[in-house]
Amino acid sequence: MKPKLLLNAGYPSTGTTSLYYTLWNNKYGHGGHWKENEYLMFIQSPHLFEIRNKVHKNRIKFGEGVDRPWELPNNFFMNHQTPIFPYFTEGFKLEKYIAYYIDLWERIKDEYQSMLDFSNAEHPLSEKFMLSIKEDLLKNFDIKIVMTLRDPIHRLWSFSNRRSLTQGGEPQSWMKKYFDDRNMSYVDKYKKYERVWGRDNVKVIINEDFYAGHTQPLSDFLDYNIAPTYNQLSHLSDMKNKVYSNWCKIDIQTWENAFENMSWVYDEFEKTFGYIPHQWGRHSIL
Repeated sequence: MKPKLLLNAGYPSTGTTSLYYTLWNNKYGHGGHWKENEYLMFIQSPHLFEIRNKVHKNRIKFGEGVDRPWELPNNFFMNHQTPIFPYFTEGFKLEKYIAYYIDLWERIKDEYQSMLDFSNAEHPLSEKFMLSIKEDLLKNFDIKIVMTLRDPIHRLWSFSNRRSLTQGGEPQSWMKKYFDDRNMSYVDKYKKYERVWGRDNVKVIINEDFYAGHTQPLSDFLDYNIAPTYNQLSHLSDMKNKVYSNWCKIDIQTWENAFENMSWVYDEFEKTFGYIPHQWGRHSIL
């Protein structure tokens, strides 16, 4: 039986850290050294490695913002030592990606059900690239995909606040840059992964429902019982609000301007999935 590898196809600022922590805390999956290694993205676009390094250096200048909602255990990533230096030297190659996870599986297979790659890249993997690596990945792993989605405007506001803090400028200005960006489309990305990996292997997780403790859909998808990370769901909600406090809270005028320009994202979602999550849309600012 091939080892399982759960890939994240979600977006920044959608709660993937909490999902990652929950999967680890439930002894379902382990990601090795990182939550987000972004290695597949670097295979597809090697130049982005240097760009990412420059962005991280800028964060020293502008500051990191607020902490995560909880402090991950010190041994979270380093609990299982895996060779790391060959991974990032002498070019990015799919063979090294596969070797890394095969080695990781040998170290965790008696304790966990799956391996995790929760890379949250702003630059998405292309359909052409995923098709080019699909056969080799499936020879070695049982692949499933999770896609965490959050109310589009609140997600973009969080993302824009982070850009404002790390790269300067006002969050409102950052938002406007993305109003018509097709990368804002949840449906485009979902359908791309569905075409490559198959509908049964791609699962959408609604952030607001997940934080309310609705983990059964994820349990059914993974065929493994996933309990909420915290026993008290009110505490989980409080922690959510801390990480999404957004440093600068969105005002109604900014929200209404965003909704006027981003209603297409909601319309596409409803047309594809047949509903709008109950905490999305106009009532999400109340």
